[in-house]
Amino acid sequence: MSPPHVDGPAQYETLGARLERLRKVRGLSKTALAHRLGVTPTSICYWEQGRSRPRPALLSAVAEILGLSPADLLGEAPGADGERLFNMVARMRAEIADAAGVSPAKVRISIEM
Repeated sequence: MSPPHVDGPAQYETLGARLERLRKVRGLSKTALAHRLGVTPTSICYWEQGRSRPRPALLSAVAEILGLSPADLLGEAPGADGERLFNMVARMRAEIADAAGVSPAKVRISIEM
């Protein structure tokens, strides 16, 4: 499945509105997305309503489920270095999660600079 488009008028959406729209495009219910992320459906509701935001690790997992980069999900355009670093961390998170038998949302990677 190709990633849904996030440009055009949608580029001015809030994170919550974008998350809701893309979740629906993917045919995911709030409950299904919550289950895949290991959170409650209430968390998804709060994110979509703008009452809270997902932690960075969960944001990455949401983006992965939706077939996007976190920057696309946030409506940002990171520089080449940021995109390269994100892709590297995402690959490592997925490999670690696979080796540990857990969801990538459960893997936290910290980088001190």
